[in-house]
Amino acid sequence: MKKSPLSVLAVLTLAFAAFTLGFFLGRNTNHAQVQVSFPDAVLSAAPTAAASAPEDTEQTAGTEPAVFPLNINTAAKEDLMQLPGIGEVIAQRIVDYREEHGGYAVAEDLLNVEGIGTKRLEAILDLITVGG
Repeated sequence: MKKSPLSVLAVLTLAFAAFTLGFFLGRNTNHAQVQVSFPDAVLSAAPTAAASAPEDTEQTAGTEPAVFPLNINTAAKEDLMQLPGIGEVIAQRIVDYREEHGGYAVAEDLLNVEGIGTKRLEAILDLITVGG
């Protein structure tokens, strides 16, 4: 049985389109990595966690890892940037909001900061505090 050139071309076109679609869908997924730093006391109490910790961290020289839970009313911008999903811009907005409004009464006040929605707040809620 002989296939017409048009049907062969149609099959090849569909195969190419399926491959291209799969390639771009697979390539554009979000593979964000979350890095959490723990105080030395926690790491020394759990040797398995210390052994699996990466040796090459991206911290700048002279900065200490943030201690969690992090007080959002006193934390520096650099400490806020260690929270998952919080980059330099949002960390600065958190500090600016704190300075303009006299601090945060409850952690949910972060929803008033541009760029922080319910999902981002839920991701950091266990890592933050407002005092005490």
